[in-house]
Amino acid sequence: MVYWTMTPALTSVIQGFALGRLLALRRTNTGFASQSWVVETERGRYVLKRRGWGLDSPQIVLAQHRLMEYLVQTGFPAPRLVPSAAGGTLLAQNGLCYEAQAYIEGEPYNPERPQQMSRAAETLARYHTLVEGMAPAALCAAGDRYSPTSVRGNLARLGRVWGVADDRKLAPAVERLLVQIDDLEARTVGHRPLPRLVIHGDYYAGNLLFNGDRVVGVLDFDQASWQPRVAELAEALIYFAAPDSGPLRRVVYCGALDWGRFVRFLRHYISLLIPEEAEVQALPDMIQCIWMQMCLQRLLERYPRRPAAAAEILSEVQWLGAWAAEHATQLRERALTVLWSHYD
Repeated sequence: MVYWTMTPALTSVIQGFALGRLLALRRTNTGFASQSWVVETERGRYVLKRRGWGLDSPQIVLAQHRLMEYLVQTGFPAPRLVPSAAGGTLLAQNGLCYEAQAYIEGEPYNPERPQQMSRAAETLARYHTLVEGMAPAALCAAGDRYSPTSVRGNLARLGRVWGVADDRKLAPAVERLLVQIDDLEARTVGHRPLPRLVIHGDYYAGNLLFNGDRVVGVLDFDQASWQPRVAELAEALIYFAAPDSGPLRRVVYCGALDWGRFVRFLRHYISLLIPEEAEVQALPDMIQCIWMQMCLQRLLERYPRRPAAAAEILSEVQWLGAWAAEHATQLRERALTVLWSHYD
């Protein structure tokens, strides 16, 4: 166990939550924006989290806390929040927001256990069912997380950061990406209104804990917000149906989807919640949008200057977008086959 150096700020926060006499403290390895620690005291084990920048609006945090408390009351495996000594679930100190949660014992996701993926799909469907009809105002203020407009904006920012205008080799790659974005935008305009709810916002294996094949913990509600339901289903399919290896080496995704995993995850999700046909029709476009938007966003974070392999990197982004567009019919047909088989 790697222990974290105690600081006066952390000491004050632990006292603010009245967790008891400290025995051990270690930093967790999960989370990019927020920071968290496992705190062991004479009273038990807890998770202490400091909300990251952009995820620390008190109104939004408290709305997410109410969501978590509701889920715990229903028996859903969300973390149980620990109130502070003052009685609230949010502790603000020196301009920073903290929360404390009861520690959940569990093992990380094991891709070698197919039943864990099945339970993950069912748990996501259960979550979507439980939160249907909930629309806290604080969680409905943000716009759509994924959109062709955001993809275009990320590409424009990357072009400025990398100085694309000064590089003739990159211009053709950028033009090809712009054509893909134009095509994606034209297709999404025709989507019918999609069901919305408060998605978890970061539903992937790193935020799940298991006991055997049973999900015992769904962690990290920091990004819960009002979004199209199919956006979270697409995110989950991208993660759980991802191949173990693929042709891509320079972007955040290693390749396209594995059809067997895609069908398995979707079948178990649909066993508890049946998507609308409009969501199935929108699914390939949402997958393409997420792939392209997140690839470009991660490139902006990773490369503050144009890398030597910039042209090859952009070609991998284009490859993903092209795969989603070219396989859109197959994606819909396989999803619809799973949907129809549910009625047989």
